[in-house]
Amino acid sequence: MARPAAAASKDVSAPAASRRPARRRPIGLAALRGFESAARHLSFTLAAAELHLTQSAVSRQVAALENDVGHRLFVRKTRALGLTTAGERLARSTRQALAAVDRAVEEIRGHTGPPRVVVTTYPSFATMWLVSRLAAFQRAHPDIEIRLDAQGRRVDLEAEGVDIALRRCMPQDAPAHAIPLLDEDVTPALSAELLNRFGGRLQSPTDLLRLPLIEIEDDLPGNSTESWARWFEFAGVKMDGDAKAPVMVVAYIDQSMLAAARGQGVVLAYRPFREEMVASGQLVTPFPDIRVPTGYGMFMVVSQVSRERPAVEQLRDWLLQEFARGPVSRV
Repeated sequence: MARPAAAASKDVSAPAASRRPARRRPIGLAALRGFESAARHLSFTLAAAELHLTQSAVSRQVAALENDVGHRLFVRKTRALGLTTAGERLARSTRQALAAVDRAVEEIRGHTGPPRVVVTTYPSFATMWLVSRLAAFQRAHPDIEIRLDAQGRRVDLEAEGVDIALRRCMPQDAPAHAIPLLDEDVTPALSAELLNRFGGRLQSPTDLLRLPLIEIEDDLPGNSTESWARWFEFAGVKMDGDAKAPVMVVAYIDQSMLAAARGQGVVLAYRPFREEMVASGQLVTPFPDIRVPTGYGMFMVVSQVSRERPAVEQLRDWLLQEFARGPVSRV
């Protein structure tokens, strides 16, 4: 009876090696590239165009990746593509990892060329504040190349290889590591020429109702807090049904400021743009102490991937100094 027991013992111990976890093969980089592009565009077709592949090739890459990770990454609908919870998690990690790899490869390939810093912001800020000041930075740092993206879209810095973002947003919407630069407010501003046409002095905010007003349907969200009706209410001006409507409506902040400088009307001028134009004599502010906070601010966001690069640190520090320094008079 002892022999069968020994045989049973062998049967228990024999498969122990087979119970060890199988070694998983690493995820292919091509599949991650295809997945990241499809996740960013939420489209296999657009991902294929970006990667110079066929749509079916990207679809196969994603299917293979889903098989490897053991979870569905996309929700496939009739005319739309969405990410699952697992897909969102993997997309965030993949963007950051691929951006770090791409940046390292770019630096290795271009180690003999000038270091590049990529900056993104919204169009009016680029036009009215940043571009003219960047000339001074480039004179002081001729070895650093600046690439400016002023399309105004919110970008994922790490995923898209952007180093610094100058964003206008509400404080609660700023990333935790964002650096606050200024609190935004608006106050009326007009050209000295227009002011002289109406007697050279405005006694009270009510006098503004006699002047042509410029309204902004701007390139930014939240302009309801910056409208003339809101400012007049803040200033204690009671507007009846016959109150004068703005004579001009423009689409962008920079257009409104330039129109005011040309004497076409009074604008609700934003900080920091009005400070530059007042310093240069292009605009005057008749009621500088009546400023309506918009609830927005300017923030600097620095990529967590490239924040320690010397060129990025230099531009970051210079921008902080420029904001602290205040307006620069340019006639």
